[in-house]
Amino acid sequence: MKYSYCEKLMWLAMNGVIFKLLEEKTPDVDCKQWKKKSKERYKQIISELDEIGDMMKNPLRVSLSGGAVWMAVYETAPNKMSEKLFSEMVTATMGAPIIKKAFSGKNPFSLDYQKKKAEKDKIANGMSSSPYNWVTETIPGRDGDEYTTIYRQCGLCGLGRKLGHSELVPYMCQMDYISVDMMGGVLHRTKTLATGGDCCDFYVCKKGSKWDTTEKNR
Repeated sequence: MKYSYCEKLMWLAMNGVIFKLLEEKTPDVDCKQWKKKSKERYKQIISELDEIGDMMKNPLRVSLSGGAVWMAVYETAPNKMSEKLFSEMVTATMGAPIIKKAFSGKNPFSLDYQKKKAEKDKIANGMSSSPYNWVTETIPGRDGDEYTTIYRQCGLCGLGRKLGHSELVPYMCQMDYISVDMMGGVLHRTKTLATGGDCCDFYVCKKGSKWDTTEKNR
């Protein structure tokens, strides 16, 4: 992929929060040099990926770029980064102001929004057959307060396999629960591609809705 506006934006959005955490957790490490090396590695990783479409036509390019940032930081760590710290890094990143604003500004709880997303999924699916793209199907709900999204291919899983870090991908799946929460919803799923499932089955309902109550009572 080209190092586009999307990749530049994701680096700017993520690196401040990431290295603030790492400075706290690894005080004996030169984090300035780590940041410099991780940015160089990030650009290299991006350059080795297939194009999957620009972020306006394929919004999941944002997720792929974000995953590449986390992988670049992991790979350039002066000392081997533990999976626990990697997990903490992912969670902390989701609190970055730009990321929080992006998700909190979305309201997926309307049938019109869901139908439009289903159409956008079809366009994004067709942008590339690369293993770094997603194959997504959004199914509108019985009313606007619920919907289902099925992922039959995950670009982050493809990235993990390419870099030899498939064990890290499940930690990235944490961001799904956090992002849905920011949009005012609750995510329920029984399996993910990252943990060996045949798909990622997202069932999302609006907080406080009758569907939310039903799931809590189940």
